[in-house]
Amino acid sequence: MPHLEFFKKEAKNLFKDWQTQSITTGSDGKISYHYDSKFYDVDSLFRFFEWDDKDRQEQILARAQHLLAKIAGYKNWNELINSSETEQELAELMLRHCKNSEALIDWVQTLEYTNIGEYGVEAVLDYAKQYFELGNRKEIVKLPTNKITILSGKFKLAEFNNFSAENNPEGMLRKDSTVHCTVCNKDFNFSQSKVIRDNNKKQTLVVCKNYPTCKGTYLDYQVLSPTIMFGQTRLAALERGISEFRTDYTMDTKVHCIHCGKDFLYKEANAVQFPDKDEPLIYCKHFPNCDGNLLDMMPAEYNN
Repeated sequence: MPHLEFFKKEAKNLFKDWQTQSITTGSDGKISYHYDSKFYDVDSLFRFFEWDDKDRQEQILARAQHLLAKIAGYKNWNELINSSETEQELAELMLRHCKNSEALIDWVQTLEYTNIGEYGVEAVLDYAKQYFELGNRKEIVKLPTNKITILSGKFKLAEFNNFSAENNPEGMLRKDSTVHCTVCNKDFNFSQSKVIRDNNKKQTLVVCKNYPTCKGTYLDYQVLSPTIMFGQTRLAALERGISEFRTDYTMDTKVHCIHCGKDFLYKEANAVQFPDKDEPLIYCKHFPNCDGNLLDMMPAEYNN
């Protein structure tokens, strides 16, 4: 497997950094550790995973492999190397970018805030590609304001029009979404977000409505409003509706919504993600104008 050689190499790099360890014992008997790290900030990672003195001083390659697996989100090395191709692609992406505890914490918190993990490993991988692709772009919010242009008018609109396709796996954010910025704890409509551009690199980023007072970006948002899903997430929800509630339906079954009185094919129904639900729910093709759900849909032939 192509990723296995990468994991082995990274484990050796982590081990090399670990071996640069020097120990200082203070007059109070407290032990301090110092590292001349080249690849990983091992000190911050040891503190993140709460490795004690015994853990730090027992320098074995197998334990470096164990730590590497934990950085990638696995319990141990065997679980990592026996994971699926998609899971290993995601692990490699993480290990290329999470070289210290700060980057790792940012990623873990982003997963928690977005709930993207609920949609499976492929959705997380798609999101991670966009998230890590930002790289230094996220640092734009930390630049002095005289090096930033806040876009407006057609320039801002162009960025929003491109946002879903380029930066928004699974379509969780829409221009009409209500969002909560976890950095400043304020709620607002997504379309009120600002778009900033680095004057030197000409890179753009969607940031909190309250920038520059708040340094949050769209990656720090929680979606508060119902969201109409699309793509594989929508298809999976429709298939789940058939298997769990409407076993007599197929995707091409013509249904009648008793709320709005309109007929449509089941495959045209909407999958709607509510903030307080674990999975998208099936709603009428005409949602949000009609709030009929899956239980309000009957075979159209019965209505004739």
